[in-house]
Amino acid sequence: MSNRSAFTISALLAAIVFCPASLLAADLVPHVAEYALSLKTAKQGSGVVGLKGTMKFSFTDTCDGWAIENKTVMSMMQAEGDEIQTRWSFVTWEAKDGRNYRFRVLSLRDGEKVEEIEGRALLEANGGSGQAVLTRPESQTIRLPKGTMFPAAHTKLMLSEAASGRTSLQRTVFDGSSLDSLQEVSVQIGKLKPASKGAVGGMAANPLLARPSWPSHLAFFKIGAKDGLPAYEISLRYFDNGIADEVTEDYGNFTVRSELTKLEPLPRPDC
Repeated sequence: MSNRSAFTISALLAAIVFCPASLLAADLVPHVAEYALSLKTAKQGSGVVGLKGTMKFSFTDTCDGWAIENKTVMSMMQAEGDEIQTRWSFVTWEAKDGRNYRFRVLSLRDGEKVEEIEGRALLEANGGSGQAVLTRPESQTIRLPKGTMFPAAHTKLMLSEAASGRTSLQRTVFDGSSLDSLQEVSVQIGKLKPASKGAVGGMAANPLLARPSWPSHLAFFKIGAKDGLPAYEISLRYFDNGIADEVTEDYGNFTVRSELTKLEPLPRPDC
């Protein structure tokens, strides 16, 4: 596999993390969601001619935090004829106070393990600095600058800003999905769409989607990148309960569609 192919898959999985990891909101609706992944567009010379896959995402309330599991199976077809099979698991737990975070990643490519990451992160206070300590693939400490947020806290802030009528947000976010997952995330929030009424058939009829929503655009920048360009971008619609659909991930040379195909609520715990 070429270095470009390896980078493409790594970037794609990083975006897949953030998309479902962003399915958290102020209402904190425990749920299971499934998405179908497909290639939307590809520029000539991108090296990508096809992509398909599935992603299953579960979000569970553990009383003191949120447990999230993302399982993705994906096939990427390349112009030279190769097909790369990827299986990826990302499991996290984030405290409801936004200060503690645990993460574990396992990535298989064509049946062989290519990456395993495990660790935990702690912020001194909300809005304060902190550190992430990795135990796999090897011991490593990553400094988290002042203002760093974890994914659930970031999403709750974003939806709170949207509900207040604000249209932009920029924060540093750490999710642990890769060895360089500390990123600057720039968010643009569109005009509120009222809740749809009387929808029949398909996902539109799901009561969890009968909510107000905002079209949103997120751009992800690697810390210290000198070209000023985002590593990738995501366009999607956020509902006020935090669930997302109409997801498109843009990598510059190609775009990927993630279509919501199944959505079910999970029971809340008796805390």
